Amino acid sequence: MIDLHTHTNYSDGVWTLKELLKEAEKNKVTILSITDHDTVDAHKELRKNNYKEIFKGRIIPGAEFNAVFEGTKIELLGYKIDIDKIDTWCKKTYKENPKYKLDLDNEFKILVNSCKKNNVKIDDIKYNKAMGWPIDTIYKNIKKYPENKKLFKEIEWNDKDIFFRNCTCNPKFPAYLDFSSMLPTAKEVSNTIREANGLVFIAHLFVYPLEEYKEFLDKLREENIIDGVEVYYSKFTSEQIKFLEDYCKKYNLLMSGGTDCHGKKEKGIHVGIGYGNMNIKESQITWL
Repeated sequence: MIDLHTHTNYSDGVWTLKELLKEAEKNKVTILSITDHDTVDAHKELRKNNYKEIFKGRIIPGAEFNAVFEGTKIELLGYKIDIDKIDTWCKKTYKENPKYKLDLDNEFKILVNSCKKNNVKIDDIKYNKAMGWPIDTIYKNIKKYPENKKLFKEIEWNDKDIFFRNCTCNPKFPAYLDFSSMLPTAKEVSNTIREANGLVFIAHLFVYPLEEYKEFLDKLREENIIDGVEVYYSKFTSEQIKFLEDYCKKYNLLMSGGTDCHGKKEKGIHVGIGYGNMNIKESQITWL
C-alpha cells in the first residue's frame, strides 16, 4: 500500500517523523513519501537516524511546494528529488529571500485591506500569532457580522477551509489574498524540481475552487509544468478520480496519490488509508 503525501511537524503536521513512520508501519504502508511544505528537513533527519526498525517500507524523497500559477496559489509535489539541491533552494526561496518570505503579519494586512476594499465589515483588529493563522482571525471576525453573509456563497460562509482556498484562488473573492509577490511561480518550482532530478505533480486539484478544472490542467500540461497528477486523494470522489485517471491516460501523464495526512490535526484522515477506505496499490503507481 502506498501513501505519497504526508506531513510531519517540520511543516504543518502534528507528528514527529518517528511518529509518522510508526503509524505508516502500523497501517501496513509499503511505500511512503514525506512531503512537508517547502522543506526537506524530515529527509535530512532520515539520513542521521536509522529508522528501519520502525518503518520497514521504502521511502521516496519528496516535498510539497507552494507556488502561484495565473494568480492562483497551488501546491506542486516533487518526488525522487536530490535532497541537497532542493534544501539549498528552499532556504533561499522560502526562508531567506525577503521577496518570498511568508510573513504572517503582512499576510494579515493584505487580508484586512482586501476586506475593506470590498466592503466586508470587520473590526479594527490586530494579528496575534497565538490565535492561529491569519485566516483564522479574519474568518471568525467576518462571521461576527451577519450582514457579511450576502457577500459569500453558503459553502464559503460555513466552511473555513473552503473560505481559505477561495481567498488564495479566486481574485474576485471579497477577501482575496494575492500570493504572487510572496511565492515563486509554478514554472520556477517545476524547473527547480527537475534540476534536482525530480518529477513534478499537481497536488489535490479538486481542493482548489476553480471554475474550469480541465482547462487549468490543460494549461499546466501545455506549459510543461507537470509530469503528472495526484489522482488518488482522501477527499476526492470516485467521479473525480475517474476523470483524473482518464485525463492522465489520454495525455500520457504520470499518476500519484496520497492521504495528505497531517497526523491528528485533521480528524479522520489516517496515513495510508485516508478516511478508512483508501488503498493505493503499488501496481497503480508505475513510475516508482
